[in-house]
Amino acid sequence: MRNIVSLLLWALIIGLSSLAQRAVAADNIDAVIQKMQTPSWDCPTPALLPELNATLQLDTLSTQQRFALSAAKGQFLICEGKLTEALKLLDGITAQNNIDKSSYAYASAIYQIGFIYDMREHPNRCGYYTTAQEISSPTQHSDIFTSASLGLITYCSENADEAERLSKMFNVLQRYSDDGSPAELAHIHNSIGLLYGNLEQHALAAEQYLKAHEMGLKVYKGSNKLSILISAIVSLLASGQTDEAYQRILEYGTINSEVNTPLTNYHYQYALSYYYRKTKNYNQLAYTLPDFEKAVSGISSSLATLFYNWHETEVCLFNNDLECVQQYVDSFAENDTFVPANFRSNLDYLSFNLAMYIALGDLENAKKANQLFAAEAEKRRVTNQDSARILSAANLRNRIYDLESEIEAAERLRQNTLIAAIAVFVLIALIVGYVLRKKHLASKAIDPVTQLLNANTAISRINSLDAPKSGRAIAIAIFDISNLREITGKLGATQSDAVLRQIAQTLQNSTRGNDILGRFGTEQFILCLRNIEERSARSFFERMQTALDSTFDSHVSDEHVSVDSNMSIFIAHEKISDLNNILDELVMSIDMSGRAA
Repeated sequence: MRNIVSLLLWALIIGLSSLAQRAVAADNIDAVIQKMQTPSWDCPTPALLPELNATLQLDTLSTQQRFALSAAKGQFLICEGKLTEALKLLDGITAQNNIDKSSYAYASAIYQIGFIYDMREHPNRCGYYTTAQEISSPTQHSDIFTSASLGLITYCSENADEAERLSKMFNVLQRYSDDGSPAELAHIHNSIGLLYGNLEQHALAAEQYLKAHEMGLKVYKGSNKLSILISAIVSLLASGQTDEAYQRILEYGTINSEVNTPLTNYHYQYALSYYYRKTKNYNQLAYTLPDFEKAVSGISSSLATLFYNWHETEVCLFNNDLECVQQYVDSFAENDTFVPANFRSNLDYLSFNLAMYIALGDLENAKKANQLFAAEAEKRRVTNQDSARILSAANLRNRIYDLESEIEAAERLRQNTLIAAIAVFVLIALIVGYVLRKKHLASKAIDPVTQLLNANTAISRINSLDAPKSGRAIAIAIFDISNLREITGKLGATQSDAVLRQIAQTLQNSTRGNDILGRFGTEQFILCLRNIEERSARSFFERMQTALDSTFDSHVSDEHVSVDSNMSIFIAHEKISDLNNILDELVMSIDMSGRAA
């Protein structure tokens, strides 16, 4: 009996010891999970990955512990550019039934899947961002909530106008402006840059990206030190700031010598290639292509391969290697349309696509490519005009809610917050009202097709001119495009507005800042030169007519296109007092010369 009691006591001691060891092991695993947990806008420390992989090999892990560690590994893979591997891992673990869907790990995994789709510009990102936002809040999993909210505002608010989207973005910035960490603020400014980029405001986007980059350098580690800088470089190049872009590429290379991941290496080579293509330095572009190809092979991205093939063919086109260009065209032979889906809104690519068909002598496809380019350019013009009013207000709000000014002024104005808020609101209302009124008045003076002054505005401005100085004159010319219908017929009836815009652009390119240029009639344009010598005026008008007749010399078409214009001139050495009769005589003179011809 005594032996049995001893055995039971011994078994109990062993059992308690085993339970204690398991509790200690569980505590250690939870500590590892806590160590691996990294905010959604940052990258984990690469040196921690071996410990994470070793912990995942343990047989003692609970389902939730394995899930949390696997979600953390997904973030490592994303930061290394292994998007396909990360998506497979995250899809697999989130499909499980017996996991805690209120945990940080689950919210993180859902957000990461949305982020991967985001990097691939796939519409599925919106569904995952919505779910990640719904299962988090500003107090629970706050970094997931903020990141998902910013993603929804930037990419998933197509039905909201620009004012609403900017307002939401600034609300997020305002929420963090007082006590947000540099990492959080960098993340928000980066998202503002993305939103400006979507609105084609690349200079504003670059400004926000660079601000976010400087903030992020204080806290970000690994590849995240470079994730915002590459966006800044692309926006700088898109806005024509090539010198600043090159300096930032050099900075990128310096930082990347320490980071050195497949994804950052690809972005560095892409930035160099983009810079050389943008500056038309094709010899240097050709020199970088082998490194670019090697970097592309290090990441799993079909978009990266498309970018490389495009740049490679740009070099072939420059060297007139038509066989190479034809091979590129043939690689898309099985597709319904030649232009890849990701590039259909990229004006640089559409322009290259047009030049490629011209070089191959394929005029039929060149016409189609030209139509694609013209349609996208027109779409951009309309979009930018529609959003110009909102962007003016947004730029003003951006200055008011600028982070540094907000922080510096917070303590000084704490006691007068309400008064200051009312004053700022009134100031914004007055300024926005003034800007909108000014824009409205300006729009009434513009011909909507050519963007030149309309007839009434041009005549009014000529009437208001003072008498010219001694020995000088006021010179007026009316240009009549006699074969406008013929040109439109050759280029296509749907291109009539584009034809008029191109003619107007020719006139604008040849005029000076103080000249009065407007659309006078359906086929007529009026130009007034002030305080000019008569001989110089006549010479100027003749050069203008020559330039006008050469408008379509470089136009892509299988038919010759030229402008036939008639010109009628009036010279006054004193203030004009009867302009309407003068203009009637000019038009009559053009009609008579046309009938005589």
